[in-house]
Amino acid sequence: MKTAVVTVGKEILTGKTINTNLTTIARKLKEIGIDVSRSFVIDDDKEEYMKILKIIDEKVVIFTGGLGPTIDDITRETVYEYFNVPIEIKEDALDTIQKYFDRMHIEKKNSNDKQALLPIDSIVLNNNHGTAPGVIFEVNNQIIILLPGPPNELKPMLEDVISYLKRKTKTFLYSNGFNLVGIGESTMEDTLQDFYKAYKEVNVAPYASPGEVKYVFTSEDKQKMHQAMDAFKQKYNKYIYGNLDDTLEGIVVNLLRHEHQILSIAESCTGGLVASRITKVDGASNCFHESFVTYSNEAKMKYLNVSEETLKQFGAVSEETALEMAINLKQNTKADITISITGIAGPTGGTLEKPVGLVYFGLAHKDKVISKHRIFNGSREIIQFRASQFALDMIRKELLKAI
Repeated sequence: MKTAVVTVGKEILTGKTINTNLTTIARKLKEIGIDVSRSFVIDDDKEEYMKILKIIDEKVVIFTGGLGPTIDDITRETVYEYFNVPIEIKEDALDTIQKYFDRMHIEKKNSNDKQALLPIDSIVLNNNHGTAPGVIFEVNNQIIILLPGPPNELKPMLEDVISYLKRKTKTFLYSNGFNLVGIGESTMEDTLQDFYKAYKEVNVAPYASPGEVKYVFTSEDKQKMHQAMDAFKQKYNKYIYGNLDDTLEGIVVNLLRHEHQILSIAESCTGGLVASRITKVDGASNCFHESFVTYSNEAKMKYLNVSEETLKQFGAVSEETALEMAINLKQNTKADITISITGIAGPTGGTLEKPVGLVYFGLAHKDKVISKHRIFNGSREIIQFRASQFALDMIRKELLKAI
């Protein structure tokens, strides 16, 4: 089924916001064999909606954005008007919106009621992270899907959308895959050419993001898909940290809990990012008790007992400092395993000897202490994320040795 995606919002057109929703939708649809043939970005203007709708002839049309309660959020009303579908206030949707405001201890405004205005014969997509429900309805041999703009609201709804579209496709496709860390897409692709030839019946699609690569396997033949995945896992097992739905921090927390290990973290250039990722995982409190962001030399000495002599002789960004941070953190907190991170995130502060992107890591576990360093490319934020990814992978690999 050919699909058109229409993204609504001036913030996209002006460059203030990146259209990540298109990438998310296209990837999820590709996993079930549906291609996005065209994509449009339009302003919240009724004439723009009408122009686009007149030229779209794809079987599936997905709108994102414009479902809010304000006067400029007109996706819902305009699309209904164009297709001339009968609509009504869905009491269940209105009740869900009311419960959202009750949880937030905020009074619901009457303007929010229009968000429960939906086609009579439609499928409502509940929104647990906002007030705008999504909706699926069929008209004139087309499937129309309206989704909210905020990615945290859109992504959970996509699972219901994918389930619905799977039932509509004539060909059933099986899809699964792996998340990899510690190797880049270009390096992987250089070694995969023979693999692609050996499994022609299976579509293998890589999706690279900072610090990791996803490989999605799709095929009409479930057995051949699993054969390809088994061969892939045997070849690249040391880089695979989990399945598509897993996160690296989630895997680390599960390993810590399984091994009954307590983790403590000392961060400098990442500013608490590793700790933040860990605490996003449910159950983290069972294995993670404390962390320190020691951004200055004074903080490193005060809270981690890094010696002034070490800092003067080797600098804050050094193997020696990273090791002292990890060792002293373990002594101070009595944690089973500790990780430390110190580096130069940039864009300033680098030198010829210590360039921007240089990060040192220290890890202390049982009687073992190890250090590593890497030079990461990218913006400040990308360097920080790559460093957090590398630190989590260090913990993962160390815990796997104990199993």
